[in-house]
Amino acid sequence: MQAQDYRNLRFEGEDKQEETLFFLRPHAIINVGWVLVAVFLLILSTGVVAFLPNNQFFELPLEPTTVYLSILVFDLVIAGGAFQWFLHWYFNIYVLTNKRLVDIDFFGLFHRKISQTTLRNVEDVTYSKHGVLQNFFDFGDVHIQTAGTLPNFEFHAIPDPEGSVQQILNLVAKYKGGVAGHHEPRSYQPTQ
Repeated sequence: MQAQDYRNLRFEGEDKQEETLFFLRPHAIINVGWVLVAVFLLILSTGVVAFLPNNQFFELPLEPTTVYLSILVFDLVIAGGAFQWFLHWYFNIYVLTNKRLVDIDFFGLFHRKISQTTLRNVEDVTYSKHGVLQNFFDFGDVHIQTAGTLPNFEFHAIPDPEGSVQQILNLVAKYKGGVAGHHEPRSYQPTQ
C-alpha cells in the first residue's frame, strides 16, 4: 500500500464532506497475458502480409487488396479487443473514503456497476494469495464481509493485499471507536 494523497480524486456519487483515503486498481502484472496474445496476433498478421506476396507455392484465389484489407480488419479487431481489456483494467477501481467503501466494476463503455457500503457495515476483512505469481509480485484478493444480508465485497488482484487489509481494519476500528489490531482482554473465571 503506497501512501499517496488522494484528496483530489473524485468519483461518481461522492459527498462533499467525503475524503478519499486511498484507491486501488488491480495489479498491472495481470495485463501481461492479454498484451502478449495481442502482440503475438499482430506479429502473426504482419508475417502473413510479408509471406503471401512472395510465395509461389501458395496462391490465393483472391486479389491482394482483399487479403490486405482482411488482415487490416483483423488487426483492428485485435487492437479494439486489447483496448477494451485495458479499459477494463484501468476503470475497475476500489475506493476507501472516510465514510464508506466503493467498488466500481467496469464491464464496457456503457455498462458499469457501482457497489458501496458504509464503514459501519464492515464486519471482517481478509485477503488471499494463490500461487507463485501472486506471492512473487505481492498481489491478491481482499474479501470484505459486510453485516447481515448486504453483499460482500471482493477486491481482485490488488497490490499489497496485506497492507490494504490493515488500512481498512484501522479505518473501520477508528470509525467504530475501537482500536485496530487490539482485542479487549477477557477475564477467565474457573468453574467450581
